[in-house]
Amino acid sequence: MKEPNTSTGQGRKLKLINAFAGSGSITDYELKPRFEVNGGGVYFIDIKHDADGQAQEKAPLWLCDKIELIGKGQDESGQQYRIMRYRNELTGQHETTVYPLAEVGTQAGIQRLRGMGLAVGQKRLQTDALAMYLQKDGSKEGWHISGKAGWHAGSYILPSGEVITATGHRQRVIYHGDKSQAAAYQPSGSLEAWQRDIAAHAAGNSRLCLALAAAFAAPLLELVKAESGGFHLYGDSSDGKTTAARVALSVWADPAQSLLTWQGTGLGFNNTATARNDGLLVLDEIGQAAPKVIGNTVYGIMNGINKVQGAKDGGNRHQSRWRVLVLSTGEKTPDSIMQGYAEWNAGQNTRLPSIPANAGQGMGIYDTLHGFDSGAALSEHLAEAAAHHHGHAGAAFIRLLDKDSPAHITERMAAFMQTLPEMHGQARRVAKRFALLAAAIELAAPVTGLAAGVGMAGIRQCFDAWLQRNGYGSYEDARIITQAVNFMQQHAYGERFTEWGSSLNGQADRTDRQHAGYRRRLDVIGHDEFWVIPAVFQAEICQSFDPAKAIAVLRGIQWLQEGDKGHSTRRRYAYGRFYVFAGAEPPETD
Repeated sequence: MKEPNTSTGQGRKLKLINAFAGSGSITDYELKPRFEVNGGGVYFIDIKHDADGQAQEKAPLWLCDKIELIGKGQDESGQQYRIMRYRNELTGQHETTVYPLAEVGTQAGIQRLRGMGLAVGQKRLQTDALAMYLQKDGSKEGWHISGKAGWHAGSYILPSGEVITATGHRQRVIYHGDKSQAAAYQPSGSLEAWQRDIAAHAAGNSRLCLALAAAFAAPLLELVKAESGGFHLYGDSSDGKTTAARVALSVWADPAQSLLTWQGTGLGFNNTATARNDGLLVLDEIGQAAPKVIGNTVYGIMNGINKVQGAKDGGNRHQSRWRVLVLSTGEKTPDSIMQGYAEWNAGQNTRLPSIPANAGQGMGIYDTLHGFDSGAALSEHLAEAAAHHHGHAGAAFIRLLDKDSPAHITERMAAFMQTLPEMHGQARRVAKRFALLAAAIELAAPVTGLAAGVGMAGIRQCFDAWLQRNGYGSYEDARIITQAVNFMQQHAYGERFTEWGSSLNGQADRTDRQHAGYRRRLDVIGHDEFWVIPAVFQAEICQSFDPAKAIAVLRGIQWLQEGDKGHSTRRRYAYGRFYVFAGAEPPETD
């Protein structure tokens, strides 16, 4: 191995005297222990004194392969690190990584270095000197260290660890997190080929526009402080849903390696969300997941924070936080899968609204085939193109963003919202996510090559398909009305309702457990009232909803009638009070 040149203390002092002789200055030099780094590695050079008290340098002590200490910093949890650069013997490439100061001088720390392929001395003198080198030597320049992907100090970190610096930012940022997906995020092919073979086919194809827009919108969540959310494409197995998912993933990564399924655990999904923070998460085939997993996953991923866990040394562990945009696919909708197992509530429906994958032209997800003979042929082309050309568009998009981008995104979202009908509550929250997608795909036009307005038109078509299925108002309101309609359709003219006036001496002639109430004919053309027992109203119409909420909704559409004077909700008949519905069907409303 190569050793540094050393000299006696007297010789070094003479060299310094000669060096300054021309200026008439003589500088005395005191030898001190030092580290020296060269091609042979890191060396420690200690000092000894001879019989005359003269200081001399000892022979260099080799510590390890070459490690350059180029800075230091701390992560979100407050843990401190040294930033080091070394040469990977296998690849021949120089790599930059972080080294926890908490591991300096420990066996775990030595093992970490050896795991990086570095040779390290085994003697106590060597390891002690190496510990001092890692703590005290090298540059102290500050770095930003992030344990999760996404935006950090003005730069965008891919799950591979690559740091993309957005326009106008020059911070030193390094990733210290899960790199298990690093290989998937290595670019392949070219941006030009991706534009020609993939993005160009989104023109006129609304579901492909949705897929691309979701990919570009993911890193915008942080910029406009939007909440996590997603979209679920559902339909037949051969209609191209997975192709749309692969198109979306091709913006950032190799679809074959980055496409995930719904099979997994809550902790696993949370870890994946952290690794893809401010990014796109694609979950294919929702039918593979158990109903309980679906509900927990939607809440877990989109709440954006992991559960509180205690630390072994007291207190709690640092909680990971994230934002992600999810694109899900499956043959069924989440609410249909969970029916009978668990409730798919308004919060979940708002976080993951369902859109039919079939664009309505008889070609699955496609509105137009761009010259291909069939939807299957176009899907095969897109899948093959995505396998060869991926990972360029996302990085190019990040480099387009600057300090003015949040304002531009907000303006485009507002413009899209102005084109929509008036909505409230959960419907408006979902509409704003569509607006973010519309803004993203228009902002990405220089990357996709799509003409202005083409992407936004595709997003509007997807929004209309969602609106047709869900309506303008609250998902909870719609569920309550649907439950009441279902109940009436099954029982309004069946045996569970007793005809009005059949009570004798103040007692009804039927009071068994199936008794739901009374049917009262108001006129000969079928204007009937249905007087429902409170217990049946709560158990079979309200179900899991608060009765007060159900009453407000059903009264708001003028189906549930006012109560008696002095009693706001119910009317009295025979020996009890009842909820009164005007007719077996709700009034005609929007």
